[in-house]
Formats: sequence, C-alpha cells, structure tokens
Amino acid sequence: MKNKHLNEALHEAGKLIKSKLRVAASEDGFKSSGKLDKSFDYSVVADELQVKAEKYAGALSEGISTGGSGDKAEFEKMQLNIIQWAKAKGIRPQVRDKKGRFQKVTDRTWKSLGYVLSRSIRRKGISKRFGYKGSGFITQVKSSMEKKLTSMILEGYKKDLIEQINK
Repeated sequence: MKNKHLNEALHEAGKLIKSKLRVAASEDGFKSSGKLDKSFDYSVVADELQVKAEKYAGALSEGISTGGSGDKAEFEKMQLNIIQWAKAKGIRPQVRDKKGRFQKVTDRTWKSLGYVLSRSIRRKGISKRFGYKGSGFITQVKSSMEKKLTSMILEGYKKDLIEQINK
C-alpha cells in the first residue's frame, strides 16, 4: 500500500521538528561553530520519520553521566573535540611559567587545555548554567509538538485509508 498522504504528512512534520529544534537549541545558547544548528535534519524511510543531529545534541539536551568512567581512547577523543570547539569559539590556552609570565601557545598548551576541560566535564557535567545537567530542549520540543504531530500524521494516514477503501 502506497501511503502518499502519510509520507507528505511525515515530511511536513519533519520540517516542523527541524525548525523547532534549531530555534530551541539557539534559545538555550548552544551556538559556537553553527555545526549543531546545521546538523538537524530528517528523512522519511518506509513510512517512518527519522530525525538526525550531531551526536553531542543529546548530551547538551539531556546532560551526560558524570563519574569519569570510560576508556583512554574515548577521553582523548573528547580532548580533541574540546580543542576544536575552543578554537572555533576563539578560546586560547593561557599557561604561565614559574615566574608568572604567559607562555607561548603551542600544541602542548592546547593539549593541556583539552585535558583540563575534559576532566572537568567528566567530573561535573557540561553546562553550569543548567546546573551541569542538560537544558532539555529536545524533550521540550517533543512535548510541545506531540499533539500537533499526531493529528497531522493521523490525518495523512486517514486520507490514505479512504483512498484504498474507495479503490
């Protein structure tokens, strides 16, 4: 059974969810490189709506578990991601020598910055302004859109059923 109207409704729902997620993420102040904002997307596969985003969107929304568990490779990857983020935000490491003078910015100082921030995130969480918990923007969008999306999808499915019955 071809579900033309259902797929149209799913595409409309996907567009709506995509725009609402972008707005909610930017309202919560999650905008450094613009990568998160551009990553929100959707696809309709086999009468199913799939919403996609960067992996860290869930961490920003729901928070991360603290406690520092995880393997060394995962921690090093986190360090590299933090270094990329810091460079995109224009944050520079400021390391002082024994006399209190600032040292030159080198690969070692970038690595130190990544290490310190990664360790802090592992211990506390991500965002201080949300109490080191996530902001919950994905859950907010989901709960605010639930009734509207349900009615849109049901209407599309209903039209497809009526067409099939009339054939």
